[in-house]
Amino acid sequence: MIDSYREIYDSIVFDEILEPLQLLMSEKDKMTVKITNHLDLIAWQKEIAYSCIVKLRKTEESILSLFQNKDLYSISILVRHHMELCGLLSLSVEVLMDSLQNNDFDKLERYVSKTWFGSSFYNNLKFRDSIEAFFTTETVTISAMIKSLDKWIEYFQKNSDSDFPVNMFSKNYSWLCQIAHPNSASSAFFANAKEVDRGHIVKFNWTGDFAEKKGAELVLSILYFNLTVGLTNYYLLMSYQFSEDMEITQDEKIATLGYHNVLNRFNNKKFG
Repeated sequence: MIDSYREIYDSIVFDEILEPLQLLMSEKDKMTVKITNHLDLIAWQKEIAYSCIVKLRKTEESILSLFQNKDLYSISILVRHHMELCGLLSLSVEVLMDSLQNNDFDKLERYVSKTWFGSSFYNNLKFRDSIEAFFTTETVTISAMIKSLDKWIEYFQKNSDSDFPVNMFSKNYSWLCQIAHPNSASSAFFANAKEVDRGHIVKFNWTGDFAEKKGAELVLSILYFNLTVGLTNYYLLMSYQFSEDMEITQDEKIATLGYHNVLNRFNNKKFG
């Protein structure tokens, strides 16, 4: 099923992007992009969408390669990054829709600033005065991205026959963080435990023992859900049209591509 998404990638064509000269404002050393015309929004939209989609595909290629070596540890770390990219697509659609519904252009402007010029150096107070943080702003939080994925699933579930666990992405992301962080949870991949009378005998090895781990099935299912929601939101983000008079509309044909090309692949299925 995951391999079938390759044909979706192959159908995507990248347009050239005109990135106009931008009006950047600085207040208390925080940078803000001032959206002055529709070309700003078009450039932001396409750069976010294209950058996420190319990184998704590149990450998946590495994941598939690692599966050949049954390297579930490294795969899990990449799947975590993969989810974050999908979360950025989902959150971008969420903020754009919310800004339109509530006529809150300032919210969209702040979000564009964060996703275009957000810097981890600015996030860290120790480095905020460094050259790396100059003329930047804070980034969008990872928690907001993951919550957006869960919100999207809740919305989709209300309008389909599919059944998903509550807070599925938040739970999966926490599991992946357990593996990515330097703690004992990830050590289990490289250690075998044998129960004895007074406890357990633990033996570490270099290669890891993944063949018998149920985690392989879980990681694949997480990757599958990432792709499903991420690619759908790619089409939704690209469906918005920005006119010269700053009117924002949605091209239903492009939005429908997400539902037909992606969601129809698993609609009406049950997931526990």
